[in-house]
Amino acid sequence: MSETPPPGNPERLENEALTTLQPGLARLMPEIGNRMWKAYHAARAENWPLATWQLKEMRKLFRLGNVTRPKYEHDVEAYIDEDLVPLFAACEAGDRHAFEGAFHDAVEAANEYHRRWNKGFLVWKVPQRPPDDLVLEPQG
Repeated sequence: MSETPPPGNPERLENEALTTLQPGLARLMPEIGNRMWKAYHAARAENWPLATWQLKEMRKLFRLGNVTRPKYEHDVEAYIDEDLVPLFAACEAGDRHAFEGAFHDAVEAANEYHRRWNKGFLVWKVPQRPPDDLVLEPQG
């Protein structure tokens, strides 16, 4: 009984194959939305270090998306500059009112980008319940 050996693994994948393995925005957006939700509720609890950290991590995810799906880069960078920067500023100032206003503007902008890219069926909203997996009150 002779067995045919399995085909060997390629030593290197072609760039096109590697590209398909990388996370696009559809895979990154749930994590981005999760960070945004946590930033919002951290800011409501006036935990500015946590809110800022969540926003920084979200920005990193967006920039990863720029690398893996460069067609969105212009809009992603515009969103960071126009919508995330005011959130960072509100965190730095410890201004909950400014954060909430900027946050709602950022949500509207995100939904507008969805419409622009023919994804108008994706309408993001803030979950009203705070996350159960984090202590939101400032620590120490």
